[in-house]
Amino acid sequence: MERMAQGGDALSHLEDGRICFVSGALTGELAEVVLSQDKKDYAKGFAKKILKPSEFRSDPLCPFYGKCGGCSLEHATLEFQLEAYRTSVEELFRRFAKTELPAGWKIHSGKPYGYRNRARLVRIGNGWGFRETQSHRVIPVSHCNVLTPAINKALAAKAFPNVPELSVFDNGNGKISYYYNGMAPAEFEKSAMNSVQIGDVQISMDSACFFQSNLEVLPELVKSVKKAAGTGEYLIDLFSGVGFFAAILQNDFKKIVTVEREPKALFHANRNISKALNVSSPAEDWLAQNDASGADVLIVDPPRTGLPPSALEAIAKANPKKLIYVSCDPATLARDFKSLSENFGYKILNAEGFAFYPQTPHFEMLLELKRL
Repeated sequence: MERMAQGGDALSHLEDGRICFVSGALTGELAEVVLSQDKKDYAKGFAKKILKPSEFRSDPLCPFYGKCGGCSLEHATLEFQLEAYRTSVEELFRRFAKTELPAGWKIHSGKPYGYRNRARLVRIGNGWGFRETQSHRVIPVSHCNVLTPAINKALAAKAFPNVPELSVFDNGNGKISYYYNGMAPAEFEKSAMNSVQIGDVQISMDSACFFQSNLEVLPELVKSVKKAAGTGEYLIDLFSGVGFFAAILQNDFKKIVTVEREPKALFHANRNISKALNVSSPAEDWLAQNDASGADVLIVDPPRTGLPPSALEAIAKANPKKLIYVSCDPATLARDFKSLSENFGYKILNAEGFAFYPQTPHFEMLLELKRL
């Protein structure tokens, strides 16, 4: 295997020159591969047998590894995973954005297991489980190594209501909350509402909304955003969710606007940043309808799909003094940076990575950008 690709597969070439993505293999390994997809330009397969293992190969702890859709890198040491994140992201930026990331850019990481404080559970029998890879079938799980001890304890105690699916959240301070579709308002207030303490800031949220799933590494992202943002007069926080970044930075800026598509997040944003103008709107629509010029700092934290082209154009038109891009998908980040760089003259001042999800290929990035 030649190298690791973004997404957790190893990359090799077939005899006819086509790229082949191989799950379950690592860089430098020799493996017997069974093809699962045989396309004109590429192929996909899985390692049926490892003939020459890597020194970084690890024995998976989970008995359902390879079947459960959650983890796909448990066959590699954390050291290897971190380096794989680095090399695959650097290759994305070379290939898609025609640029090199700053030398020695930092990757923040925490413990490899027991970190995940948010999960979606599926009812199976009188217990809970996770869906299989690329399937609707459910694997019964009474203990998951990547979940926090508190969630595992609640699973073992069968502490959740008997509903088809459940979103559960551990706030790291002794409170487990949950949400399911059709929850009555009184139960929502009692069982779904929660809050997270980050430094001296308490963030209001609930189990139905998005929130980061690794509270050990999250403070590192907060420090990096605070350092990149500095202080100023005017902050705009797009794709702001419950107003997380704005809440952290509210004492550093005099004027703050948060914009989030999900209407239910507005309730929490108003609690988290009382002095801000908190708007429920798609970010691209708000940018098109409002004058966003004059911002000292503009933060974007879009979904995996990245920024819509109209948002890229509107951001460039607003011309903030500094743009901070937090991304949960390095591929769309590289794509968007190419547009920001080639069309609007943005350059990278700093890049950092965040290994929020060990044992999986998911990786988050922060780019500090400025027009030079």
